[in-house]
Amino acid sequence: EIYRVEESLERMCQSYGFQDIGVFALPTYFTMSVTFQDGTSTSLTKRTLQNRTNLDAVCALNDLVRKICNDFIEQQIQAINSLHPIMPLVLLGYGLGAGGYAIFFGGGLHEGIIAGIIGFLMYFFIWINEILGINSLMRTTLTSMFLTILAILFYHFHLIYNLDATIVGCLMILTPGIAITNSLRDIIDGNYVSGQARLVEAFFIATAIALGVGLIRILLKGLI
Repeated sequence: EIYRVEESLERMCQSYGFQDIGVFALPTYFTMSVTFQDGTSTSLTKRTLQNRTNLDAVCALNDLVRKICNDFIEQQIQAINSLHPIMPLVLLGYGLGAGGYAIFFGGGLHEGIIAGIIGFLMYFFIWINEILGINSLMRTTLTSMFLTILAILFYHFHLIYNLDATIVGCLMILTPGIAITNSLRDIIDGNYVSGQARLVEAFFIATAIALGVGLIRILLKGLI
């Protein structure tokens, strides 16, 4: 959340005795200005294009802000930067998430199992796209096309009987639920610019999902 970014930066600056702290953050950018103890002032601007979320790193950074100290901050930041997702749990989340949603949306056991398999494959497909440096919108479109192709092939060979439930279950992994929730929270908190930015991002992600699924269903309608 945007307020956490601003609050964390302000707390760290206050712990070092800085004054006149000003922080303005957006989802991919922040700027900060402070006045040092000797009266000199400085400002800093940072921008990021990375949008993956490592919740372990977020938790560790949040904890670090609350007990920050000159002696070990650099070591702690390096340790946090080296944190990697626990792959078995990530894969389990993709598989169980897709399979569970497929059953929730009206599929049976066959649809749940196949959606779980597609969920596993989706992670590796997304990972390859990230290595190739493909931007998030194009990555979302390609991933929705990929999972739709797999679901249609499984349906064509009679391994599943409810195509829509399988596709929708897998698509829930890509749905920008967190982005929509955070955008509304930012808007309610008065951070209108960041809230609108996240809302627009969520809209384009949803459009990319619909575009990918619709295009493949039109191209492969002969297999349905």
